[in-house]
Amino acid sequence: MALSVGIGVTQDSKDSYQAGVVAAQKALADARIPRAEFAIVIASSIYNQTELLKGINDTLEGTPLVGCTAAGVIVSDRAWENAVAVMVLAGEKIHFSPAIKIEHIGKDMRASGKAFAEQIKTLVRPDAKIAFIFSDALSGNGTQLIRGVLEVMGSHFTLAGGAAADDMKFQKTYQYWNNEVLTDAAVGFGIGGEVIFASAGDHGWVPASAPRKVTKAQGTTLIELDGKPAFSIYEDYLENRAGDIKQALSLMAVTYPLGMKVEGVDQYMIRVPLSVKEDGSMVCGAEIIEGSKIFVMIGSRESALAAADKTIKTITKTLPNRKQVVFISNCVARKILFGPTKEEELSLLKQSTGEGIKIFGFYSYGQVAPLNKPTDDVNTCDPGFYEQSISLTAFGE
Repeated sequence: MALSVGIGVTQDSKDSYQAGVVAAQKALADARIPRAEFAIVIASSIYNQTELLKGINDTLEGTPLVGCTAAGVIVSDRAWENAVAVMVLAGEKIHFSPAIKIEHIGKDMRASGKAFAEQIKTLVRPDAKIAFIFSDALSGNGTQLIRGVLEVMGSHFTLAGGAAADDMKFQKTYQYWNNEVLTDAAVGFGIGGEVIFASAGDHGWVPASAPRKVTKAQGTTLIELDGKPAFSIYEDYLENRAGDIKQALSLMAVTYPLGMKVEGVDQYMIRVPLSVKEDGSMVCGAEIIEGSKIFVMIGSRESALAAADKTIKTITKTLPNRKQVVFISNCVARKILFGPTKEEELSLLKQSTGEGIKIFGFYSYGQVAPLNKPTDDVNTCDPGFYEQSISLTAFGE
């Protein structure tokens, strides 16, 4: 048989256990299989997470599963709010690893990534072709987590997935591993066998300001640009509007994020400033590299849609047929940018992939997919962890 795929989704939030049961039952019915080999769960943070996962596990009868909370569930060409979605998988020529988990990743993100990769190598025999990872975005530098994975697996290994969200509360995200609800964790799985796949990402933001050199940074904190407090880049560009962005930074950054350009990397990497400190330094959602160039970026619905179209064409060109699943990790900032027209890019994806292709994913706090061509050095700042981007990964037998 070919790869069997089924998706079930529900917005019933009155009874978390029953919501899990319903979503899992719908997924099995959609796949037309009595039992799945593996499952991915994406859900809103509004549910009682323990009861929700129990309902799913009871229905799937112990099927290995991973997943996380989100800022919106994506199924086909629709974005679902306050929902839970389950995707079940069963293959003949491809095989799925047991569910992987690494806890307490915030203590050392890079070491956690290495530990995750070691589990991939151990659990996927004879070798893994692709892996998915779902991590806690609030634990720290997601770039380092992905670097750790690729340091072990090799810089050309395809890693997909996204960082968990919590319906834009930015307080606490959850990760799912079999029957356990975790936080500060990375979970995932590997796929081996005769799997075919393609993965790509893009964002659509373009430079709007002159470049500034990062003269001081530490982890995800941008401290100085050209020897001046980092926030001065917004003060110079926005002038009298800079005070507005300081008061509502995360919302304004949807339109005016920062773009980081690293030598040897073609694409601009988007960095979202989350807060401004008294000294003018800014805490961002992903790593800042000293010596790189920083720009104020600007985007529009049109440019973001064009980026989605480019990403869709990349995976469809690379994998013109036999793909059966398209997994999407879409930044919550893009959801805000598109507003009531957010399903426009999802409709474009469905139209371009054709009938019978299962589309499944979520609005995330970080996207995992190759934005640039892989290099041999995982220490260049492009290991595959992004912000304000759309990432797509297609696979099948």
